[in-house]
Amino acid sequence: MSTSWRGVTGIFILAATAVALISCGSSSRPAGVLFTATQGSALVDSFGINLKSGVLSQINTAATTGDAPGPILLDPTTNFAYVLNTGSNSISSYTVNSNGSLTAAGGSATTGTLPIAMAMDSAGHFLVVANQGSNTVSVFSISSTTLSAVSGSPFATGELPTPNQPALPTPAGVTISSNNFVYVANQGQDTVSAFSIDPTTGNLTEIAGSPFNVGTAPTGMLATATANNVQVLYVGNEGSNNLSAFVINSDGTLTAVDKSPFSAGLGPVAMAVDPTKNFLYVADMNSNEVSAFRVNPGNGALTPLNPATVSTGTQPIAVAVHPDGLYMYTANVGSDNISGFSITVQTGVLVPIQTAATSSRPAGIALK
Repeated sequence: MSTSWRGVTGIFILAATAVALISCGSSSRPAGVLFTATQGSALVDSFGINLKSGVLSQINTAATTGDAPGPILLDPTTNFAYVLNTGSNSISSYTVNSNGSLTAAGGSATTGTLPIAMAMDSAGHFLVVANQGSNTVSVFSISSTTLSAVSGSPFATGELPTPNQPALPTPAGVTISSNNFVYVANQGQDTVSAFSIDPTTGNLTEIAGSPFNVGTAPTGMLATATANNVQVLYVGNEGSNNLSAFVINSDGTLTAVDKSPFSAGLGPVAMAVDPTKNFLYVADMNSNEVSAFRVNPGNGALTPLNPATVSTGTQPIAVAVHPDGLYMYTANVGSDNISGFSITVQTGVLVPIQTAATSSRPAGIALK
C-alpha cells in the first residue's frame, strides 16, 4: 500500500479556516471508519461509514498532528495509524480506538527533509518514506506505535546530477510490492528507482537496471497484483497526464505493459484498486475527477470504464476504496471536503453518494 498527497505544483500549506462540519455521530462503535489528515488545521478527522449506504457521519473527536500532515496509513490490523507531516519532517503514530477516534502515541519519528509520500509492506513490518527535500528514502521498522530507523537509513534515490542531467531526483511517490520490492517515483528525473527490501532488516538494495524511465513528473504510485496474481506497478505521471504500467518481474525489474502509457485526466496523483483487483481508480488533481479503469488480469493493461471519469470536489489528492469494495472516497484538498461514491458490482462504475465537509485542506485518507 502506499499514499502521497502532493504533486509537481508545490506544497499545500495554508492557515486553518473555519469549516462547517456535518452532524456528529455517537461514541458507539461505527460499522466503518474513514480518517482524513487535514493540512490547514493539523488534525485527523474521523468519520463513521454507514456500510449500507456509504454515507459518512462525523465522529465527535479529532487528533492533532505535526505541521502540514498529508498521507495517512493504517497497519494491517487497523489498530494503529501513522501520519506523515511534511512541514515538520516527522511521522505521528496513533492507536485506533473502538469508536473510531485516535489516541496519539508519545513522540514521533524523524524523517528526511520534506517527506512527501509513504508506503507500508503488506506484513506491516516496515514503513518507507520518500523525502523530496533530501532526495532520499527513509525506512522504519514498526512495533505498534513505535517507529525505529533501520540501519543505513536514509537511502539515496535517483541518479546524481550531471551536466547533461542537472535535475535532482525530487522523489514524489513510493510503493511496495507484495514480493518485497520498493519503487520510488523520481519526479525531477522522470524515472522510477527500484529496490529490494530485506524482509528481516529493512535494508534497501538497488536493483540492477534501476532507475527505469517513465512519463513526465511521476507522482502517484501503486504496486498491486491482478486478479490472476500478476504483479504490476502503476505510475501516475502528473506532467504528461498518463499512467505508466509495468509487470514486476521476479527479480524486481520492470517490463512495460503493452500499449502503456494509458491516458488519464489532468494531474494523476493517487491511485487505488478494489478488493477484486479488477478496477483501478485514479485521482486526477488538476481536472477535479477520478478516472476509472478495468484491469486486464493477465498483464495489468487498462481499459477505461463507461463512463471513464466522474467529477469530484476541487483538487482530489488522495483516493481510497473501502475493504468491502462497495465504496470509494477522495480527499479534495482544494474544496475542504470528501467525495463519496458507490462502486457498481461487476462493472466498477462509480455512482456519487455524498459530499462531506472536513477541516481545512484534507490531504490524506485511510479506511477501515
